[in-house]
Amino acid sequence: MPNFFLSSAAGDDDSYVRQFFDDLRSRVAAMSADHSAELSFLGTIGSRDAAVPPDMLLRLASCDVFVALTSPRYFRNAACGRQWRIFSDRFRPDGDRSAMLPVAWAVDAATPDFVGTPLTAAQDPPRGLRQLIRLRDLRSTYESFVDELARRIVTVGETAPAPAAEPVGDFSAVPDPFAASSSDPRVHFIVAAAPRQEMDRVRKELVYYGSEARDWAPYLPDTPGSLAGRARQLAADQSLRAEVTALEDVIDHIARARAAHEIVVILCDWWITQLEDYQRLLAEIDRRGLGDTAVLVPASRTDRETMEHLPELRFGLRTTFRQSTRLLQVPLHSDIGTADAFDADLAEVLAEARNRMFRVGGPARSDADEPIVDRPMLHGP
Repeated sequence: MPNFFLSSAAGDDDSYVRQFFDDLRSRVAAMSADHSAELSFLGTIGSRDAAVPPDMLLRLASCDVFVALTSPRYFRNAACGRQWRIFSDRFRPDGDRSAMLPVAWAVDAATPDFVGTPLTAAQDPPRGLRQLIRLRDLRSTYESFVDELARRIVTVGETAPAPAAEPVGDFSAVPDPFAASSSDPRVHFIVAAAPRQEMDRVRKELVYYGSEARDWAPYLPDTPGSLAGRARQLAADQSLRAEVTALEDVIDHIARARAAHEIVVILCDWWITQLEDYQRLLAEIDRRGLGDTAVLVPASRTDRETMEHLPELRFGLRTTFRQSTRLLQVPLHSDIGTADAFDADLAEVLAEARNRMFRVGGPARSDADEPIVDRPMLHGP
């Protein structure tokens, strides 16, 4: 019998969302012959939540029906977009997607075409579910709407449930279908870090590194998740298309981005300058001129090894970016001791870069410029 996944953006209404979830789950259970409704899952998530519960990924791969509480906040939330994309990918391109049910939490949202028309109570004027659940005189309308939605979940779950799939491995790597369109500015995040097997040559604490440079997670254990994934999510919050790359072909990559008037941000590990090949490459970038490229050099205050070696690491950084630090023209942020501080610094860098870009006429356009993802289609309600 059916169970559902409720997708919602974290915010001030979380307690009401929880109440709605409990009410809906109890209705679905009452209409079902077994206890499968207990497997329903509330997937409320913030846009920059780095740690995604494994059971959330499991439920996204196995729940029968997906219910999305749509609102302006929902469509700005990259994590909600990823939830939508993961569930949508369970269907064939021409498959029946009636198991995806958008429900209007607020009626003032600009809804992407592929989402379809969100469900609302039969009222004139239409009201979002948030109003129905909060206003006492609309209680009967709320109860009727929950009953109707529960019946629809049971019917769809019994006749056209979503096909099961394997859970995704890296939530942050899932494209956000609500993200900015191809006409919006692009930001390139260049991860100046090395894989664990190379960092073993210069430092002892290797927990911050993975098999690839983009796995670098300097704020472990307090803030799980890669720095690149966090940066990508923050860029999505600012309606920027984000591209993450490592240091391979970085000189040409920066040149192409600057020629297109696109934003470039280097996420630099303090320790990378201790590896000779990487140090030479970064020094060559500096010699050619970083221009408007920003450099962020984060490290957790709880990373004792980095804090103990900070004087020599600072010297290595100044030596590597000798020209940039001398000219004082490159935005270089090097005291970023927490994930929150990183968010604040990156938000400032992106805002300044975006303003500067529009002052010079905006991003260069190309007929070959394409959307970052293929948007899925959804049958109407």
